[in-house]
Amino acid sequence: MLSFDSALSNALKLGNTTAFWVLKLYYNAEGSGDFIGVSDTHRVDGSDIYYGLVSSWGNYSQSLDFFNFTTSTGNMSVRLINTDKSIQGGRFSDLFSTNNFANRKWELFLNTSQAGTYDTAVRMIGTGIISGNIKYDTNSVSLSLLDFDSKYHQELPTTVVVSSTYSNAPEKNINKPIPMFYGDCHDKDSSSIGTIPTSGAQFDRYYTKGKFPAIITDKFDSTNANIEALVDNETPHTLDTENIYMKVDDNFAVCLNTTQSGNKITVSDVDWRVYITPTHHNTYSSGTNYGQTVNRDFRISAPYTLSASDGTGTTGWRIPKIPKLGEFTDIKVLIALRDMATDPGSTINAFFISKADGTSIADLSGSWSDGNDADVTSSSIAGLYSSPEKDSWDFENSFLLKLTDASGDSSVKIAEIALEIQFEPSQIFEKIISEPHEVTIAYSEFYTSTINEDGEQVPSTRRLNRTRSVQTPVISDYIYFSGKGRKYPAFIDADSRNQGYNETDLIENPVYIIEDVLRTELSLTSSEIDHASFDTSGNTTDGYLGDIYDDAVGDVKFAFSQYKFINSKDFISRICKQILSWVFISGDGKFKIKTLRRVGDYDSADKTIDFNDINLKSISKTSLGGVRNDITVNYNFDYGEDQFLSNANPTADSTSKGTTVNGYNVSDGLKLEIDADVLDDDTAGATSGKGLADAYMTIFKDRKVILDFDCIRPLYNDLEIGDIITFDNWDTNLKLYGTAFSSDYFIVQDIAKRPEGCSIKSIKVDA
Repeated sequence: MLSFDSALSNALKLGNTTAFWVLKLYYNAEGSGDFIGVSDTHRVDGSDIYYGLVSSWGNYSQSLDFFNFTTSTGNMSVRLINTDKSIQGGRFSDLFSTNNFANRKWELFLNTSQAGTYDTAVRMIGTGIISGNIKYDTNSVSLSLLDFDSKYHQELPTTVVVSSTYSNAPEKNINKPIPMFYGDCHDKDSSSIGTIPTSGAQFDRYYTKGKFPAIITDKFDSTNANIEALVDNETPHTLDTENIYMKVDDNFAVCLNTTQSGNKITVSDVDWRVYITPTHHNTYSSGTNYGQTVNRDFRISAPYTLSASDGTGTTGWRIPKIPKLGEFTDIKVLIALRDMATDPGSTINAFFISKADGTSIADLSGSWSDGNDADVTSSSIAGLYSSPEKDSWDFENSFLLKLTDASGDSSVKIAEIALEIQFEPSQIFEKIISEPHEVTIAYSEFYTSTINEDGEQVPSTRRLNRTRSVQTPVISDYIYFSGKGRKYPAFIDADSRNQGYNETDLIENPVYIIEDVLRTELSLTSSEIDHASFDTSGNTTDGYLGDIYDDAVGDVKFAFSQYKFINSKDFISRICKQILSWVFISGDGKFKIKTLRRVGDYDSADKTIDFNDINLKSISKTSLGGVRNDITVNYNFDYGEDQFLSNANPTADSTSKGTTVNGYNVSDGLKLEIDADVLDDDTAGATSGKGLADAYMTIFKDRKVILDFDCIRPLYNDLEIGDIITFDNWDTNLKLYGTAFSSDYFIVQDIAKRPEGCSIKSIKVDA
């Protein structure tokens, strides 16, 4: 809601108030005095003159799409008198010889005769850019007043690989974007899989949340024989030398000799290793639970125990077919053990890796500790193969792990077994990007439906809102990494803000990802961003983001790399769809965000409207086409394969599918599928009752009540889209679809303002 000053607010409350607009049309350099003021009648405000040239005002309109989480500001039209001697001794169009208004700023102010200065910031209700499409004749001039979208929004990422800076960059990477990297794709959460070994057999090199692209800016540094790549134009929170990869075939190979500095990672060796999970070989295995050895889980809740119960214990694995990735160097078995135990007086005669015929190829005998911490080792099994087999990567074979004990009392719990193949690759870092530029689209897929309302066909399969390509496929060069992305800049602590985050903290909160893009990429400041609205949505204590996700704000974690070109408005719209929010440029010229909350979370309104001040035009409901009761969220994006690896799909809502008063008679359900920029299960909604999937289910499964009305006084012209309203003095004889009005809350969906009042369409949000 706009914040009018007290003098204007008090004047608007008076029943006999006459309100009016004044408009400042800036020209040329847009200096403080470079404007022509106009109004409906001649007005003087100190040294400012507002010529009475306005013959008609158009509506100043704002609109939000409730179900698509997009916004728009309608182009406002103004018609000016252009007769001879109407301004400065001539016509308004005569000013065009010295004053260029096209693509310059305009500012619109609401005033009353009881209030003072006309053009104070707290009375501004609209601002933007004057369209270059100016038409006139001998009687009138027509102006179209646009919002600031064209001024602020631009292509992201804003930094690209240029040859003047990166002279050794691959030619195919010139003018390609340097990624924007947000969130945490580094250490995998080990609470669900136990302690991941970080030394010896370093499983942690492969067990990461994700692997994100870094664009190569120097394919071969002749001085240091390095390959250099950038993960972002900004310095990220965390990078390390253990987690740099190359996409080879279906695998991510890790490089063992790398460096990292700021936002740059450097590959300085040809020693690459790829992680392969073998298949357990039941034929040679004794005991039960032997599948636990290859389940990528290091816990001991149900381990496989290899026992020398009869003097010898044996278990085995099959090595799958592995495509040739380069010049073979070595093949090792990675072993994570837990609780190597012997009874008093017993001795372990041998613990070794062998061929299927029992021939030992690696001796593992040694000091293994008791207890629950994993002991790890890696041991070469290259002796399993002949030179021709190594050259041709003919690794399909079997190997055994054998434990022998004369007394038959020894045992070992095997947490995990894996293969690590060491090789020298041909330097191939190409990635085909089939969608190099993203734009927001919304479309529906239909099948035959019998549900109709006023002749409307309802989409009953699914409705997708995502970004997709509009350009030709290209090839770029990338390597990959796991780390933590952008840090909060100083803005998070400026302006006396206190939302639970501090400068240099990791940015995972999607609300502040949007604000960071506005500030870091679009170079906007607090004079152009309503940071209070961002803190209302995103603060860690009671941010509305936590309400809609039904989770702690700190647990809503986004992680992605924006490595394709996308318009900043489309980028913001994509994030808004995932946090059920709207970002728009307010009438005061600042970016604001409004976040939807769940039913039961609303306990106050931005403004209470007197029912006696409105003309109610209609009560209706949102379209059946907006109902979705079967939600799928795709997440955990694999940048190497260009596909999502996981999805969250809560149980479809049965009530809205059914034939009761709250049902819509759609037995198969109305599906919606959305792509999410997250790796985290809980954020996506894989956990029942929380997250994005459940938020969409909660909001989309029901039709909402709509109120359409005119306000006959300008008292409510401080309202904007996204504001929450309620009513007093409601007509008790008028029910909302059979239910009595009871301090119900509505969100302003559309508002069209005029000097004497406004028209509002609002949607009920508390039921």
